Amino acid sequence: RGRSGQLAVQNNTWTRIAEQSPARQAEVLHDLLQGSDSSSKKEASGSAREALVENLAAAPQAEHHRMVVGMLQTKLARVMGLDDPESIDPGESLFHIGLDSLMAVELAATIQSDLGVKLELESLAGSPTLDGMGQTVLADLTGPSGASQQKLDLAQLAELPADWRIRTDLPVATPPGDAILMTGGSGFLGAYLLAGQLQRWPGLQIRCLVRARDGAHGLDRIRTNLQRYGNWTDEWEQRIHAIPGDLAQPRFGLDANAYNSLTNGVGGILHNGAHLSQMATYSQLASTNVEGTRQILRIAAERGGLPVQMISSVAVFEAAAYRDQDILETDDVSAWEGIYNGYSQTKWVSERLVVKSGQQGLPVTIYRPPLIAGDSRTGAWHRDDLLYRLLKGCLELGMAPELSWELDLVPVDYVADAVTALAWSADGIGRCFHLQHPHPLPLRDLLTKLMDTGTAMRVVSMQEWLDAVETNPGNPLHEMRAFFTRRWGPEQLTYPELNQTGKRARPSTALTTAALEQQGVRCPNFEQLIGPYGEALLLGGIC
Repeated sequence: RGRSGQLAVQNNTWTRIAEQSPARQAEVLHDLLQGSDSSSKKEASGSAREALVENLAAAPQAEHHRMVVGMLQTKLARVMGLDDPESIDPGESLFHIGLDSLMAVELAATIQSDLGVKLELESLAGSPTLDGMGQTVLADLTGPSGASQQKLDLAQLAELPADWRIRTDLPVATPPGDAILMTGGSGFLGAYLLAGQLQRWPGLQIRCLVRARDGAHGLDRIRTNLQRYGNWTDEWEQRIHAIPGDLAQPRFGLDANAYNSLTNGVGGILHNGAHLSQMATYSQLASTNVEGTRQILRIAAERGGLPVQMISSVAVFEAAAYRDQDILETDDVSAWEGIYNGYSQTKWVSERLVVKSGQQGLPVTIYRPPLIAGDSRTGAWHRDDLLYRLLKGCLELGMAPELSWELDLVPVDYVADAVTALAWSADGIGRCFHLQHPHPLPLRDLLTKLMDTGTAMRVVSMQEWLDAVETNPGNPLHEMRAFFTRRWGPEQLTYPELNQTGKRARPSTALTTAALEQQGVRCPNFEQLIGPYGEALLLGGIC
C-alpha cells in the first residue's frame, strides 16, 4: 500500500485457517488456497465419518460413548500439543486443563472438518468437558437416538425396571456403618459433602466413585479438589478410597469382581454425581444422570436395601403445574409437563426413580438444593458455573436486567452442613428436604448489595443487558449468551423469564429449617454473605 512498516513471514496452514474462519474472512484467503485439494478434503472428511459410524455400529452400544471420547482425546491432545491423550480427564473442564478460546475454536473446526459435526456455541460454554462433547458428537453421528425434547414422556422414563427387587436375605449395617459409597466427590459441592462426612463420622471409610485412570489418579483428583477449597486434612488420605469408574457406563465401567465388591461392608450410598449442563439435551445427559441413578438404586436393592441419600435439585419444580405455587416438603412432585431444560428433565426423572424405590421399601432421603453459591466463610466459589458467571458478569458490566429475576441461591457450606447433619437419620427416611434460602433475593438487589459504596448499578432492559454481554467478549457471560436467549415451550420464555417472581415455584423450607435448627444448622442471611462474596466477586478472592 505504499506505506512503511514491518514484514512478518509465517509458515501457516492456510486451509486450516480458512476452515476456522467465517465465510467472508475465508474469501480473503482464496488466492493462498489455490492448489489445495478441497474436494479430496471433503471426501476424506466424509470417509472418516462413515468409518467411525461403521465402527460404532459394529460395537456394543455400551462402548459407543467411550469410543467417541477416546477419539476426542486424541484430537484435543493434538490441538494442545500433549503427548499422551489418555492424560486428559474426560470429566474435567477443558478450560481447567489449559484449553484457551483459540484452541477451542481449533478443536471445534477440527471436529467439523474431520467428522462433519458442527459444535454450536453452547457446546463450548460454561464448563465444557470431553464427556459432554462426546454426547453431542455421538448424537450427531448416530442420529436422534433419543426422543425429541417435545416428545419425551418423563413419567414413562421414570419407571423402575420390571425386575427391580430389594433383597431381604442380606444383613445391612446400621448406617453409615464402617464405610459408605459416594458419587460426585470430585465436584464443588462434592468437596464439601465429602469433608462433612469425614468430619462427622470419625473412622468412617469412604469409597469415592471417580473418573480416573486408576486409583492413584482418582485419589489425586479428590485430594486436589478438597485442597482447592481449603477442606483437606492429611489423615483423610487413609480413609478415602478412590474407585475408578463412570456413572454413564454399565456397571460403572468396572469389571465383574470390582463391581461386586463395590459395596461390600458399606452402610449406605451418598449419591451426588451428575453431569450439569445448561444447554445439553435430555439424551445427552441421561446416561450419567438417569442411568447412573438407576444403577445406584439397583445396587442398593441388591445389597439388601442400603440407605440412599440423594442430592436432587430445585429443577424438579419447573413443571407448569408448580409455577407460582407453594411447594411443601411433603408434596408429591409428580407433575413434569412444562419441564423443558434437559438437565432439569434428567433430575426430575432421577428423583422419581428414587421416590418409587422408597415406595417399594428402599430407605431413601432426598435433598433439593437450589443454585449453589460460594462458601459463606471463605468466599470460595466454583468459577465455571452459571451463578458465579452471572454475578461476576453483571458486576463487571455494572448492569442488571430490568426483570424480577429471583435468585434462589445458598452457600455451598450450608448445603453440605445440612446434608451432613441430616444424613443417615432414621427420621429422614422417606423425606424430602428443601435447602433453598428462606429469604431469596431478586438478582438486582443482591448485585446492589455487592457493589462498592457509592457505585451505582444500572438497571437496564433485558435487550440492552444482552447487547452489553454480546459486545464484551471478555465478560464471563459472553460464552453463555445463547443460554439467556434460548426460549422454551409454547410460551417461548427464556430462563430468566421463567425464574421471575410470580412464575417460579415457591418451595417451603419450614420443615427443613425446623429439623436443621435442632442440629444447630442455620442458613446465613445475605448480610452475612456480602463481605466474603464481595471479596470473591469484586476483588478476585478464592476460586
